Amino acid sequence: MSPIPKRRTPASGANPPASLLVRVLRENLEGGAWHGPSVRQALRDIDARAARWRPGPGRHNVWEIVLHLAYTRHRVIGRLTGRPYAHFPRSLEAPWWPSVPVLGGDTEWTADVNLLRELHERLIETVERLPASRLATRRRGRKDTLAMETLGVATHDAYHAGQMQLIRRIAEAPHHDRRIRRR
Repeated sequence: MSPIPKRRTPASGANPPASLLVRVLRENLEGGAWHGPSVRQALRDIDARAARWRPGPGRHNVWEIVLHLAYTRHRVIGRLTGRPYAHFPRSLEAPWWPSVPVLGGDTEWTADVNLLRELHERLIETVERLPASRLATRRRGRKDTLAMETLGVATHDAYHAGQMQLIRRIAEAPHHDRRIRRR
C-alpha cells in the first residue's frame, strides 16, 4: 500500500470558485449531497429533549453540535470579511463549543437551529459578495486560503451530519443494542 501523500497547498489560481463553495455549503447543510444526509436531514424531527440526549459521558449531544456549527460560521464570516467578530449569543464552554442553555426547551432549541440557519445564509451571502482575490488570500501564518477554509466548513458539516445521525440511531436503538458486542 502506498503512503498517503502530504497535504499540499493549492497552487495559485487553484482555489475553488465562490460558486462551488456556495454549492457545497448548501448541499452539506440543506441537502442534495451525494455522501448522505445533510445537517438539515439529521435534524429532522428532533425536539429539545432529543437534542439534549448524550450518547455517553463527555460525548457531545446534537444541540451542542448545532451551536458548534453556528459558531464555526460566525468565526469564518469574520475571517472572510476581515472584521472583528461580532457578539455570539452564547458563551463558550470550550474553544469553538458554545454552551447549551441550562434550562432550554423547545423554544430555545428552535431559536438555536434558526441561529445556525441565519448564520449559514449570512456565510453564503458573504461568499457570493466577495471578490475572488479576497477568497485567494491567506490569513497570517496560514497555508490555506480563505476559500479553502470556507470549503472546510462544508466538509465539517458533512462530518457532523454523520455524527448527529449516529447519535440519533444510538438514542433510538433498544437498550441492549447500545453495547458493543465482542465475539
